Amino acid sequence: MTTFLARICAFKFFDAFILISPLYVVMFADAGLSPVQIGVCLTVWSATNFALQIPSGVIADRWSRRHVLAFAQSARAAGFIVWMLYPHFWGFLAGLVLWGVKSAFTSGTFEALLYDELKARDQATRYVRVIGQARAAQAVAVLAAAIGAALAAPYGYPVCIAAGLASTGAAMAAALNLPPAQRALLTHGHEYLSDLRRGLPIAIGQPAVLSILVFSALVLAFGAALEEFWPIFGAKVGLARPVIALFVGAQNAIEAMVSLVAWRVAFLDKGWFHALFALGGALLLSAAALFTPPAMALLALYSGLFKIIDIVFEGRLQQLIPSNHRATIGSVKSLIAQIGLTGLYMSFGPIAQATSYRVAFAACGCSAIAIGLTTLAWPRRA
Repeated sequence: MTTFLARICAFKFFDAFILISPLYVVMFADAGLSPVQIGVCLTVWSATNFALQIPSGVIADRWSRRHVLAFAQSARAAGFIVWMLYPHFWGFLAGLVLWGVKSAFTSGTFEALLYDELKARDQATRYVRVIGQARAAQAVAVLAAAIGAALAAPYGYPVCIAAGLASTGAAMAAALNLPPAQRALLTHGHEYLSDLRRGLPIAIGQPAVLSILVFSALVLAFGAALEEFWPIFGAKVGLARPVIALFVGAQNAIEAMVSLVAWRVAFLDKGWFHALFALGGALLLSAAALFTPPAMALLALYSGLFKIIDIVFEGRLQQLIPSNHRATIGSVKSLIAQIGLTGLYMSFGPIAQATSYRVAFAACGCSAIAIGLTTLAWPRRA
């Protein structure tokens, strides 16, 4: 079990140890991209992820999941090369398309491999704790990448991109070293459309599964999507680029800590997590109202709250779905999340350009409060 955990954590670490991650949105802005252009880039990134979610999940339920994960890393590596060669709008757009391919072929696939391996070892009940440890390794990697980015920033963005390219290669090697997920191999005889027809009814036909899918998707949209704009928040309140990178590292240190303890609150009723969603919105709204460097501490707390919710509901979803369609249904979750991500990106950029980034952050905070309170009041059948 120790060796298995080490392999899992190694993959998550190198997958996230990307020095350009804390700064790439600021890199776009420094290259002259407008808020709308940045929004377009992130929207296309999200749309690529959206378009490939279901196909990637079905593929991962038919073929070797570790090879799917390795392929995903190669796509992102190609994107980094494009960024180095063409550092302008179209180059950034193409690079994010390739990053979107990586995201689509990783989300759902990794969780499915992990759960099935634990199930094969008769330790499926440890999933929430183990995925928390994996997410903690991921957050530690982002922290290390943030420190590295702060040190490398004075030498220019290409240095950060090159370091990310090297880490992507290490992640590819780590993916190939993961267990083969034997239970997934049993589905190889299914046809693509047959897998899709069997998996989708489970995802949308069971109220308990559907409610978790929708809420988890909202958590991913308001958590992962908005985190992409934290560096912009930092730049607008006057932080230097190395300090912005360090903030992203501190934020992920908080996420690492909460990831390790999330399993301890997994037993709570879902209403508690709906309330946390609304509380997160209040934190974001407060940060936008203050709009000062100290207000970024509220953004870090916001990210920590959404990480707890994400991990707990990921565990609840895995407990409800069968192994032979686990990656497909995981991709359905990510697909629904991409709808929310795309809507947020398409709204955030135009709002920021028409008014200001501060107003756009405040609008997102109000929306999160409204969603959290609405789900809290909604009749709970599952």
